[in-house]
Amino acid sequence: MYTKALAKLDKTDSIYKQVVILTLLSLLATSLIFGITYILDPSILANANGSESFDAAPWIVGIFIGPPIETFLFQTLLLLTVKRLTEMSGQTDNWFPAFLTTSIVFATAHGITESSFYLGFTNTINRIPLSIALALLAISHRTKENGMPFVAVTFTHAFYNLMIFVVVIGLNFVQLNL
Repeated sequence: MYTKALAKLDKTDSIYKQVVILTLLSLLATSLIFGITYILDPSILANANGSESFDAAPWIVGIFIGPPIETFLFQTLLLLTVKRLTEMSGQTDNWFPAFLTTSIVFATAHGITESSFYLGFTNTINRIPLSIALALLAISHRTKENGMPFVAVTFTHAFYNLMIFVVVIGLNFVQLNL
């Protein structure tokens, strides 16, 4: 599955197409996971909305400041470090350990910021689709001759966060009108 996804990404030359498609697929997968979580525990919606607010500062950080910093930490520094360690073990063309490590650490880093284990766990699970998409995108662009991994990953992450912001604001408006 990993190789098929990477091959499809490599075939798409348009960075805009990659950003939009990966963001939408990540949002769809996150919605499905969130839906399953909601079926198991309907109070998760109140917890999710309660942890988000209309304040501009968290969203400015989430859309403009966080993505480039996280791209540097996870999809650049961590990815290349694990890739270098993999190469030292004699596997020069193997990106899978870097993909797996980056995906797990990125999703987990988003979960540990929550106040309870339950919210942390659900936040981690909800970040898995995005973490997989960003790692695949970073690897795809790193292996291309004219790839732009930092730009592609940063824009995809920021676009995803923007779409989450729109959904959360919409949910808050719906709850206020009910």
